[in-house]
Amino acid sequence: MAPERPTPVPAVRRLAGSRLISLAGTQAAYIALLALVYDRSHGSGSWLAAALIAALAARVAVSPWAGSLGDRFDRRRVMIASDVAAAACFLAIAQAGSLVVLVALSAAASIAEAPFSPASSALVAMIVPAERRGWANGVVSASSSAGMLIGAACGGLLVATLGATVAFQANAASFLVSAVLVFSVKGRFVVEPDGSDRQRGVLAGVRLVASQPILRTAALSVGLVALGLGMANLAELPLFLSMGAGKTGYGIAIAAWSAGAIVSGRLAAYVVGWRAERLGLITGCLLLTTVVGMSGWIPAFAVVAPLFVLGGLANGLVNVALVLAVQRWAAPSVQSRAMAACEATINAAIGFSLGAGGLLLGPLGPRGVFMLAGAVGALATVLAYRLPGDSSPIAPLPEQVRPDIDRPRRPNQLRALPSCP
Repeated sequence: MAPERPTPVPAVRRLAGSRLISLAGTQAAYIALLALVYDRSHGSGSWLAAALIAALAARVAVSPWAGSLGDRFDRRRVMIASDVAAAACFLAIAQAGSLVVLVALSAAASIAEAPFSPASSALVAMIVPAERRGWANGVVSASSSAGMLIGAACGGLLVATLGATVAFQANAASFLVSAVLVFSVKGRFVVEPDGSDRQRGVLAGVRLVASQPILRTAALSVGLVALGLGMANLAELPLFLSMGAGKTGYGIAIAAWSAGAIVSGRLAAYVVGWRAERLGLITGCLLLTTVVGMSGWIPAFAVVAPLFVLGGLANGLVNVALVLAVQRWAAPSVQSRAMAACEATINAAIGFSLGAGGLLLGPLGPRGVFMLAGAVGALATVLAYRLPGDSSPIAPLPEQVRPDIDRPRRPNQLRALPSCP
């Protein structure tokens, strides 16, 4: 048996820092992009929808290939290359002159960013023992939520004072800082393929998630959560306007949700073992169902705003539980592709929900959309509850995809264990 690896706390914190910085820049640039498209199109909702759909569609389409990079090459180098490519895209966006070029480059930036997340989650599984992965993924998740909160808070101010071009340039710089932080994580992060036909090809992650009952159920549960939340996101501003809270209330609610997501990162440290991971997924889905559904019929903003803290907490638990499930049930040599397949499911659900929410907002109103989103969350809860309560697979699995904590690692499974900084 290979010697037990120490938990590289500095490495995890550097990865978390890279996520905080790059997502803060990305969120600010996202606000700048929408503002610029809206301004140049003279308030056209069609162009706004085109920018959103192009980025999501591109991300979903390239997910299998993006995930395969993290399984084929050194995962740290893949993350660095992704950051550098995304920085180049946003520097180009800052110089874009036409709406068509702007939308095309936003899709290109989405493609450039796609390899980072699946490679990152697979890298965490390489350097952190199974019993500490709840803590590690929680730190990364909390930092990501903090970055999005900071970016959302500063994005509008940055665009209003210095302009969209500066926001794009700042985002490019944030990607380069992220690349430097990832570079500082020392070690070689390459996994030897085991030669299984099941793990060959760019679609191996899709095949694994589709055929492995636990991963399939977890991915579909989180996909349903994303479907409901996407519809609710479209109805948020109209809901708070109807409550008399206005745009200020909308900003407070977004901040409350992000604060809850940050807190969930601390709670994730207690998610140890499959039973806790399953419970985290079920609890997160149930809390989201309650928060979103109740927000649809509670008339007082003073009650809804605190509920959004619980919603963000639940959202964070659901996301961490899914990452932990992939790290547990997918073999090291296919983890990046499996995570990319799960992310593609979530992004596809978000894309569908944007269209569905836009169509339903008129006839149902914002409260009706929130209640419908709560019903979708209830379906996700029922699906998550079907997961087994022990660490045995629902159906027989090949050896390479059994839970990694249930067997010793082969000494030659990794070319070189990463060193602790």
